[in-house]
Amino acid sequence: MQLRFLGGASQVGSLGMVLTDNQNKVLFDYGMTPADPPEYPLPLPPGLDHAFFTHAHLDHVGTAPLLARTDAEVIATETTRRMAEIMLEDALKVARLEGYPSHYSAKDLRKLLGRMRGLEANETLRLNGSEVDLTPAGHIPGATMYLYRGSKDVLFTGDVQRIPSHLVGPSRMVPCDVLVMESTYAGREHPDRATTEAELVQAVEDVLDRGGRVVIPAFAMGRSQEIMMILAGRGLEIWMDGMARAVNEAYLKDHKGLRDHRAFKKALEEVNLVEGMHERFHVAHHADVVITPSGMLDGGPALYYMGSVARDPKSAVFLTGYQVDGSNGRSLVESGTITVGGVKLRPSCQIRSFDFSSHAGHSELLAMAHEAMPRKIVLMHGDKREILKQDLEREFDVITPQNAESIEI
Repeated sequence: MQLRFLGGASQVGSLGMVLTDNQNKVLFDYGMTPADPPEYPLPLPPGLDHAFFTHAHLDHVGTAPLLARTDAEVIATETTRRMAEIMLEDALKVARLEGYPSHYSAKDLRKLLGRMRGLEANETLRLNGSEVDLTPAGHIPGATMYLYRGSKDVLFTGDVQRIPSHLVGPSRMVPCDVLVMESTYAGREHPDRATTEAELVQAVEDVLDRGGRVVIPAFAMGRSQEIMMILAGRGLEIWMDGMARAVNEAYLKDHKGLRDHRAFKKALEEVNLVEGMHERFHVAHHADVVITPSGMLDGGPALYYMGSVARDPKSAVFLTGYQVDGSNGRSLVESGTITVGGVKLRPSCQIRSFDFSSHAGHSELLAMAHEAMPRKIVLMHGDKREILKQDLEREFDVITPQNAESIEI
């Protein structure tokens, strides 16, 4: 059996791995990195039989439409299939607006979506004398891990979350021979989720008590809906803008991927949806809370709402996700500045970050390994893998591959 990473081995982004075993040649994820300019994985190899996608974040699915030019059967959960359509159409639009060349066309995307087969969590797919099991990954609705059962049992995690959220339950580990595990938060831990939720609620109430407004930049898929459910039922005037609205509609159709569909629907009924620019002025100046992409303040309606509170010391911007190097969000956290339209600004509103990560922390990754008890662990999708490797190699054979490297298992 051979494993080869096309991307995402030693960094977060552009993840893609090819597994070759007997008569099977399968791909797990094929993403991109929405940097400036965007980054992409290595080209697809010939002869792929199947491609499996763990979830629809762009770093896992962003280059998937290129599979439309192959004969590979494309597999994901039904929720991921719906989310991929939203995310990939938006990525095409952003590429046009920003002037970046796209690696795929609208025709490729339509062909991919027409061929993508939607399965449900816990299903099994049989292929060429082997089997692939789907097992919940937590992370976001629709996310799944894949257990390939061939000459060896290989579990490919994608992104995993060990604790339940308002949207999804935790990941469910299974025994395997080889564990191919994400390491995004190697060397880092997350604070207690219940405490973080209480701190966010209190911080919002404090801002409103002093007469301010709250802007919450959040990822359109998963994070926006999680924040909505945390704040719902508290008598707040909450508005949601941007691509999160389309994600809401897709989640409403998902009665199996959500942890509590009824609770999600109830929370959504309490939230106002911004329908266009004609409503944004009112929302920007009168809403208690606005939840809006982009989560890193690099575009989308978030910059508009940021401008409405930037000079108001009574108001606040609450960041709820990881801010990558070079993003406006990272600049805001580290230097207190943000660039809008080429102009660097220093907002006087309150700036605060909350850790609502949907990835497993360091100790949780260790616990995952002990539950799976593999013979080998392959660490990927992280830039601090060595920290995790040091703890794991006391009990396991740990491999840290590089992109384009082939590993014989």
